[in-house]
Amino acid sequence: MKAVVVYDSLGGNTEKVAKRIHTTLIEGGVESDIIKVTKDTDIEFYDYDLVFLGSPVIAWGPTNTMRDFVLGKLRAYHDAKIRPSAPLRPGKFGVSFCTYSGTHIGLDEAIPLTKWFSSFIGHIGCQVLGEWHIVGEFHKVDEPNIKGRLGDIRGRPNDHDLLEVQNQVKGILASLEAWRGKA
Repeated sequence: MKAVVVYDSLGGNTEKVAKRIHTTLIEGGVESDIIKVTKDTDIEFYDYDLVFLGSPVIAWGPTNTMRDFVLGKLRAYHDAKIRPSAPLRPGKFGVSFCTYSGTHIGLDEAIPLTKWFSSFIGHIGCQVLGEWHIVGEFHKVDEPNIKGRLGDIRGRPNDHDLLEVQNQVKGILASLEAWRGKA
Protein backbone atom coordinates (compact mmCIF):
# COMPACT_ATOMS: atom_id res chain seq x y z
CA MET A 1 0.00 0.00 0.00
CA LYS A 2 1.19 3.50 -0.79
CA ALA A 3 -0.09 6.61 1.02
CA VAL A 4 0.28 10.35 0.69
CA VAL A 5 -0.37 13.09 3.22
CA VAL A 6 -1.07 16.37 1.43
CA TYR A 7 -1.51 19.44 3.59
CA ASP A 8 -1.07 23.14 4.08
CA SER A 9 -0.30 24.81 7.38
CA LEU A 10 -0.05 28.42 8.45
CA GLY A 11 0.74 28.40 12.17
CA GLY A 12 2.08 24.85 12.45
CA ASN A 13 -1.04 23.12 13.82
CA THR A 14 -1.92 21.21 10.66
CA GLU A 15 1.73 20.38 10.05
CA LYS A 16 1.92 18.67 13.45
CA VAL A 17 -1.08 16.53 12.55
CA ALA A 18 0.22 15.75 9.04
CA LYS A 19 3.59 14.68 10.42
CA ARG A 20 1.94 12.42 13.01
CA ILE A 21 -0.18 10.80 10.29
CA HIS A 22 2.90 10.28 8.10
CA THR A 23 5.02 8.88 10.95
CA THR A 24 2.24 6.49 11.99
CA LEU A 25 1.86 5.25 8.42
CA ILE A 26 5.61 4.60 8.16
CA GLU A 27 5.64 2.82 11.54
CA GLY A 28 2.70 0.73 10.28
CA GLY A 29 4.76 -0.49 7.33
CA VAL A 30 3.10 1.73 4.74
CA GLU A 31 5.13 3.53 2.10
CA SER A 32 4.16 7.16 2.67
CA ASP A 33 4.93 10.54 1.16
CA ILE A 34 4.22 13.83 2.90
CA ILE A 35 3.76 16.97 0.83
CA LYS A 36 3.15 20.53 1.97
CA VAL A 37 1.27 22.19 -0.87
CA THR A 38 2.76 25.18 -2.66
CA LYS A 39 1.58 26.97 -5.77
CA ASP A 40 3.84 24.66 -7.81
CA THR A 41 2.81 21.33 -6.25
CA ASP A 42 1.77 18.60 -8.65
CA ILE A 43 0.74 15.17 -7.39
CA GLU A 44 -0.72 12.19 -9.18
CA PHE A 45 -3.34 11.05 -6.68
CA TYR A 46 -4.04 7.90 -8.70
CA ASP A 47 -0.54 6.63 -7.79
CA TYR A 48 -1.68 6.26 -4.16
CA ASP A 49 -3.98 3.83 -2.38
CA LEU A 50 -4.58 6.04 0.66
CA VAL A 51 -4.85 9.84 0.48
CA PHE A 52 -4.96 12.24 3.42
CA LEU A 53 -5.91 15.89 2.69
CA GLY A 54 -5.52 18.51 5.41
CA SER A 55 -5.62 22.25 5.99
CA PRO A 56 -6.29 24.75 8.71
CA VAL A 57 -9.80 26.17 8.57
CA ILE A 58 -9.90 29.69 7.17
CA ALA A 59 -13.43 31.14 6.94
CA TRP A 60 -14.95 27.60 6.80
CA GLY A 61 -12.63 26.49 4.00
CA PRO A 62 -9.01 25.61 3.30
CA THR A 63 -6.11 27.99 2.83
CA ASN A 64 -6.01 29.76 -0.53
CA THR A 65 -3.03 27.65 -1.56
CA MET A 66 -4.84 24.40 -0.77
CA ARG A 67 -8.07 25.58 -2.38
CA ASP A 68 -6.26 26.51 -5.61
CA PHE A 69 -4.39 23.19 -5.59
CA VAL A 70 -7.52 21.05 -5.13
CA LEU A 71 -9.53 22.99 -7.70
CA GLY A 72 -6.62 22.71 -10.15
CA LYS A 73 -6.45 18.94 -9.69
CA LEU A 74 -10.22 18.69 -10.09
CA ARG A 75 -10.01 20.59 -13.40
CA ALA A 76 -7.05 18.53 -14.57
CA TYR A 77 -8.80 15.25 -13.81
CA HIS A 78 -12.27 16.27 -14.96
CA ASP A 79 -12.18 15.19 -18.59
CA ALA A 80 -9.69 12.34 -18.40
CA LYS A 81 -10.19 10.57 -15.07
CA ILE A 82 -13.38 11.62 -13.29
CA ARG A 83 -16.29 9.62 -14.64
CA PRO A 84 -20.03 10.32 -14.38
CA SER A 85 -21.35 9.08 -11.02
CA ALA A 86 -17.73 9.07 -9.72
CA PRO A 87 -17.45 5.27 -9.41
CA LEU A 88 -15.28 4.00 -6.60
CA ARG A 89 -11.88 2.71 -7.61
CA PRO A 90 -11.26 -0.58 -5.83
CA GLY A 91 -8.60 -0.31 -3.17
CA LYS A 92 -8.49 3.52 -3.16
CA PHE A 93 -9.29 5.35 0.07
CA GLY A 94 -9.08 8.82 1.57
CA VAL A 95 -9.36 10.83 4.76
CA SER A 96 -9.99 14.56 5.07
CA PHE A 97 -8.70 16.41 8.11
CA CYS A 98 -8.39 19.92 9.42
CA THR A 99 -7.24 21.91 12.38
CA TYR A 100 -9.55 24.59 13.70
CA SER A 101 -9.87 26.97 16.59
CA GLY A 102 -13.62 27.39 16.44
CA THR A 103 -13.30 30.89 17.79
CA HIS A 104 -16.95 31.66 17.18
CA ILE A 105 -19.13 28.59 16.56
CA GLY A 106 -16.87 25.68 17.44
CA LEU A 107 -16.89 22.50 15.35
CA ASP A 108 -19.44 23.96 12.93
CA GLU A 109 -16.62 26.12 11.54
CA ALA A 110 -14.61 23.01 10.59
CA ILE A 111 -17.22 20.68 9.09
CA PRO A 112 -17.60 22.54 5.76
CA LEU A 113 -13.87 22.13 5.05
CA THR A 114 -13.72 18.38 5.61
CA LYS A 115 -16.92 17.91 3.60
CA TRP A 116 -15.32 19.86 0.73
CA PHE A 117 -12.16 17.71 0.88
CA SER A 118 -14.28 14.56 1.07
CA SER A 119 -16.18 15.64 -2.03
CA PHE A 120 -12.90 15.92 -3.92
CA ILE A 121 -11.73 12.55 -2.58
CA GLY A 122 -15.01 11.01 -3.70
CA HIS A 123 -14.82 12.61 -7.13
CA ILE A 124 -11.47 10.95 -7.77
CA GLY A 125 -13.00 7.59 -6.87
CA CYS A 126 -11.68 7.05 -3.36
CA GLN A 127 -13.86 5.74 -0.57
CA VAL A 128 -13.84 8.30 2.25
CA LEU A 129 -12.83 6.64 5.50
CA GLY A 130 -13.04 9.65 7.77
CA GLU A 131 -13.36 13.35 8.36
CA TRP A 132 -11.16 14.44 11.23
CA HIS A 133 -11.46 17.76 13.06
CA ILE A 134 -8.53 18.54 15.35
CA VAL A 135 -8.52 21.56 17.65
CA GLY A 136 -5.58 23.88 17.09
CA GLU A 137 -4.36 27.00 18.81
CA PHE A 138 -5.50 30.28 17.27
CA HIS A 139 -2.29 32.14 16.38
CA LYS A 140 -3.49 35.40 14.88
CA VAL A 141 -4.44 37.39 17.94
CA ASP A 142 -2.48 39.49 20.41
CA GLU A 143 -4.04 37.63 23.33
CA PRO A 144 -4.59 33.87 23.43
CA ASN A 145 -8.09 32.73 22.56
CA ILE A 146 -9.40 31.38 25.86
CA LYS A 147 -12.95 32.71 25.69
CA GLY A 148 -14.30 30.93 22.63
CA ARG A 149 -16.70 27.99 22.68
CA LEU A 150 -13.78 25.59 22.99
CA GLY A 151 -12.29 27.25 26.06
CA ASP A 152 -8.53 27.47 26.52
CA ILE A 153 -6.99 26.01 23.36
CA ARG A 154 -3.44 27.22 23.89
CA GLY A 155 -0.87 24.62 22.85
CA ARG A 156 -3.33 22.57 20.78
CA PRO A 157 -2.99 20.21 19.10
CA ASN A 158 -1.31 18.77 22.17
CA ASP A 159 0.12 15.31 22.88
CA HIS A 160 -3.34 13.91 23.63
CA ASP A 161 -4.75 15.27 20.35
CA LEU A 162 -1.85 13.81 18.37
CA LEU A 163 -2.16 10.44 20.12
CA GLU A 164 -5.82 10.38 19.08
CA VAL A 165 -4.79 11.07 15.46
CA GLN A 166 -2.18 8.31 15.70
CA ASN A 167 -4.78 5.86 16.99
CA GLN A 168 -7.19 6.78 14.21
CA VAL A 169 -4.49 6.08 11.61
CA LYS A 170 -3.70 2.74 13.28
CA GLY A 171 -7.41 1.89 13.22
CA ILE A 172 -7.62 2.61 9.51
CA LEU A 173 -4.55 0.50 8.80
CA ALA A 174 -5.97 -2.41 10.82
CA SER A 175 -9.28 -2.14 8.97
CA LEU A 176 -7.56 -2.06 5.59
CA GLU A 177 -5.43 -5.08 6.50
CA ALA A 178 -8.57 -6.99 7.48
CA TRP A 179 -10.30 -5.86 4.28
CA ARG A 180 -7.35 -7.07 2.21
CA GLY A 181 -7.42 -10.40 4.06
CA LYS A 182 -4.14 -10.01 5.89
CA ALA A 183 -5.51 -10.10 9.42
